[in-house]
Amino acid sequence: MSAEQLCHYLRAKVTDAPHGDKRALFALRNDATTVYWCLLTMSPSGPDDGLVHANRCGAGRECCVPEPTDENVA
Repeated sequence: MSAEQLCHYLRAKVTDAPHGDKRALFALRNDATTVYWCLLTMSPSGPDDGLVHANRCGAGRECCVPEPTDENVA
C-alpha cells in the first residue's frame, strides 16, 4: 500500500503536518505511539468496526474512501 491509497478520513495526532496529510500518516505507520481515528466515526474504529490504522485503512477495505466526492463530505 502507498500513501495515496490511504483513506481520506484517516486521521492521527501529528504535530508537524497538516491533518489529512497522507504522506505524514503513512510515515507514522510503524510508530507504536501514534493515535489514529476515523473522521466518519470519530473513534478508533471505522464504519466496518475494524481498527483504524495506517496499515489497515487503505485500498481493499470496504469502508475506504481514497478521495472525497460530492457525496462524501466531512
